[in-house]
Amino acid sequence: MHEIIESFETAKGSVFGDLLTNRADNRPLKIGLLTLGFFEYWRMFPGSLHANVTSDMTVVYERLNWALPGDIVIWPGLVDTLDAADAAGRKLAEEGVDLIIYVAGTYCPDYMAIQALENLRHLPLLMFNTQGKGEINLKTDYENILRNSALIANLQLAATFRKMGWFGGLKVVVGAIEDGDAYAEIGRYVRAYRAYVRLRSVNIGVIGHVFRGMYDFEYDKTMIKGTLGPNLISIQLHHLLERFEAASEQEVADGVALARESFNIVGLEEDDIRKASRLYVALRGTLERFRLDALTLLGQHYVEQKTGTTPYLANTLLSEEGRYVVNTEGDVHGLIMMTLMRELGGQVPAFAEWGEYDERLNALLMVHHGYANPAYARDRSTVKVNRSPEQWGLQGAGFGFEYTLKPGVVTIGHLIIDAEGYKMLIIRGEALDIGHNIPCEEITAVVKFPVPIKSFLAELIKEGFAHHCIIAYGDLTEELSHVADFMGIRKVTYL
Repeated sequence: MHEIIESFETAKGSVFGDLLTNRADNRPLKIGLLTLGFFEYWRMFPGSLHANVTSDMTVVYERLNWALPGDIVIWPGLVDTLDAADAAGRKLAEEGVDLIIYVAGTYCPDYMAIQALENLRHLPLLMFNTQGKGEINLKTDYENILRNSALIANLQLAATFRKMGWFGGLKVVVGAIEDGDAYAEIGRYVRAYRAYVRLRSVNIGVIGHVFRGMYDFEYDKTMIKGTLGPNLISIQLHHLLERFEAASEQEVADGVALARESFNIVGLEEDDIRKASRLYVALRGTLERFRLDALTLLGQHYVEQKTGTTPYLANTLLSEEGRYVVNTEGDVHGLIMMTLMRELGGQVPAFAEWGEYDERLNALLMVHHGYANPAYARDRSTVKVNRSPEQWGLQGAGFGFEYTLKPGVVTIGHLIIDAEGYKMLIIRGEALDIGHNIPCEEITAVVKFPVPIKSFLAELIKEGFAHHCIIAYGDLTEELSHVADFMGIRKVTYL
């Protein structure tokens, strides 16, 4: 008898007809390295030029392996004839490379690159314009001039691409063969493409709907899949509640012990902590059962009313663990931005709202509803757990956090769809050290902006971005800009 396969909506087992049973792990990218020289030159300078150019391209290959440790660089060797170009192109296509890095070792006719790239035109192309050193040798000879003549080849080839309509998103990096900054720039581009590729296999669960009246968060699942990449899966509230009720006493007790061990809890009853722990067990179990990478839920008058608590302990612990990304109020676009920034920066970012401004500091107060990664606190020992100041159907005091984020360079972003399609907000800012936690029973940050604060706010409001924002530590602006280009969406930047 064949096993009856059912939808995840109704099945009691662990195999579903509408969810992948074995999801592929995040694989490394395959980077195709295409290096060219011109066969005509070898006979003009026999014995040395070919060997020197091969040596130069070997250095590029080795440095790329160093700059891209998590990926696989596939190099078919130096291409110097049309036959070699055809073979290299076929080799890279057979290997299933994800991205091409093109490097000319000498001037070479564009027909060789075109032959090699004929079957790879659907891939992103990065052109590395390189030479031996970052200075002119005023005692050079002609052989050395040929060895450093890649600029001619690259200008010619890029102009040819323009005429042919190939590689409209061409990325160009300029630097000497040993230039660490150039390889770091290549690394950021590849990291951005890796994040973009991985986003296409992300499963996002949605429990409930967008908070009523927050039209800026409303979304179209088809547009999200087609433009941004993730799969959206509607999870029914009863799935969460079943796990909430089924959580064992030991699981709940373990969660309570973890909360007490990790945080300074004030003003809460034991029942408040137990309910928050039970919801943590339930939320984690829901993520695991339905093979989700991220989840957003509606707390107000929905999950909070049904469970009697907030999801803020659950969201905080999950953020700290780093495996899952979670948020509230049905902010799917914010969740996608959080997932993307986690992939780029290595930590789950903070989820915040724009607040009041300070002209003297040229800064904004950022606030949100009581959860974030505690690693972002200015002093973890001062992280305080208190009541939830907003009551949306919960019973008792709820569960919330109070602390102010630590100083450092931050990247702020979000996504929104308007009448012209999607656009991404990308801002570089600085979280300031104000010397203490703001005593408002919430997560806060004071962020300085790169442009005058009042004019910035006027532009932001007029541009029409969401009232939430995502805050990650570190400068991720270049990578996010690349991701927006891969998605084919507009960018609004403040750097």
